[in-house]
Amino acid sequence: MNQPKAFATFRKQRGVVYRTSTYIQWGSDCSAQPSLGSCLLLNPGAAKLSRERPAPNHTVMGQTTLDPTMQQLIRLTESIYEGRALTGRLHIYNLFSVQNTSSVDAIPRLEQLIEEGETTLASQLVSIQELQKHPWLLLGWGCLQRRSWQHFSSLKEMWNRQILAAGIPTFGKRCSNGMDYYHPCPRLHSMREAVLRDLLVMYRQTIEKNSSAHA
Repeated sequence: MNQPKAFATFRKQRGVVYRTSTYIQWGSDCSAQPSLGSCLLLNPGAAKLSRERPAPNHTVMGQTTLDPTMQQLIRLTESIYEGRALTGRLHIYNLFSVQNTSSVDAIPRLEQLIEEGETTLASQLVSIQELQKHPWLLLGWGCLQRRSWQHFSSLKEMWNRQILAAGIPTFGKRCSNGMDYYHPCPRLHSMREAVLRDLLVMYRQTIEKNSSAHA
């Protein structure tokens, strides 16, 4: 059976752990695998390396555990490509790469790191060319928003401009503020199935429908 696996690259700098790249792999793990899709979440969560291999520039990479968010994304991807034997990768991007399992702690930590010059907003982005490699992008960084989070607000604007410039098809469940998007894996287990159904419907109504129209 084709069991998906997750892989990531981590970097530690001055006591802060950054997860700089993450993907879920179906089939053999080789760089030539096609993209099945991508998502843009808030920041890296609980996944940890289970098999480690050396990497350049003070980083470490390898296979990771599958955290609840990854498991939910696997279910969504397999539902989107229902009935197909999958080979390829789902790429997981984050608004920022600071690893922290608590959203309400992670965002102030980002604000602090920016103020201290430990990282930059621009370094959190991926290139337009990178985004254009994917057939679609799920938006799901959550609904947290506070006036004091100025750098965080700027970062979301920068990502939105990058996505628009790339022209990549997007979908996601909008928050009540009309600007943000619900995370695909709610903390309440009882809500996860409903969110999964909603996202699948949105994919069918936007990405799949538009693809058929241009075929």
